Amino acid sequence: MKLLDLISDYIAFKQGIGMRFRSDSGVLRAFCRAMGDVELSEVEPEAVQVFLMGKDTVTSFWHQKYKVLGSFYRFAIARGFTDTSPLPEITPKCPAPLTPYIYTVEELRRMVAATERLQSPVSPLQAATFRTLLLLLYGTGMRIGEALALALIDVDLENSLITVHDTKFYKSRFVPTGPNLTRELATYARRRRILLLPEGESSAFFATKTGHRLSYHRTNRVFGRIRKLAGIHREAGARYQPRIHDLRHTAAVHRLIAWYREGADVQRLLPQLTTYLGHVELKSTQRYLTMTSELLERASFRFEEYAKGEDCHE
Repeated sequence: MKLLDLISDYIAFKQGIGMRFRSDSGVLRAFCRAMGDVELSEVEPEAVQVFLMGKDTVTSFWHQKYKVLGSFYRFAIARGFTDTSPLPEITPKCPAPLTPYIYTVEELRRMVAATERLQSPVSPLQAATFRTLLLLLYGTGMRIGEALALALIDVDLENSLITVHDTKFYKSRFVPTGPNLTRELATYARRRRILLLPEGESSAFFATKTGHRLSYHRTNRVFGRIRKLAGIHREAGARYQPRIHDLRHTAAVHRLIAWYREGADVQRLLPQLTTYLGHVELKSTQRYLTMTSELLERASFRFEEYAKGEDCHE
């Protein structure tokens, strides 16, 4: 059987049982292109190793590809299309996970200001688009994919409410916006409607000059330019630079710090943050709460106050 045919059947099977399977199908299609128009039995272990290695560096993506291919070959073996898997039996150690970059308030201001440098007669709304996108991501903690998927109809300015459809966990949710962010969204929405609306009110909220949805690739590329204009970077020799997704981590950490400053019951409020961020369970939110020096200081102070209270009751 041809590799391409079986991969197509496998993707259809996964999607048929209700899985979105977008990133995994991308890996499998890339694998098929790398192997060429071959029979399943003609896939050589050496070629698979080359595909896994990519740019000769073992990254977390190496392990992601390995996991996707492992599942595919288990499917193929279980159905009798092959007897063996060409995947390597010994896997390299997975590198340490990415450490989120928590932007300071000053850095956030610099990035927002840097969007003015994106002004261009070729794309007259580009600066406003990325300014509003940054404010939305930080103001709501939304995933970048969720923000880029928004349509005009999803942004209810009158009620200061955003509807996020078909999220990472196949759920929709409402995301309220504060008065300042709502004003920013309203200002942008008025300018956005000057552009083409290829799908009417279902047209993309964050759009290109043709009215179509911004791609993640372009958004990430422009964000890299904004970050550099704002002078934000990790120390020399770092394996990766601050990402647009780190705005989500920053929003969560800054909210937690604000609660500590206010003397709020953080443990009681954490489930609310979990719901707001669109997580299924609390432990998913806890991964976003990277300990910054201020967060550690606030938590330590809260514990000391608690300990003093306990001493008074003894």
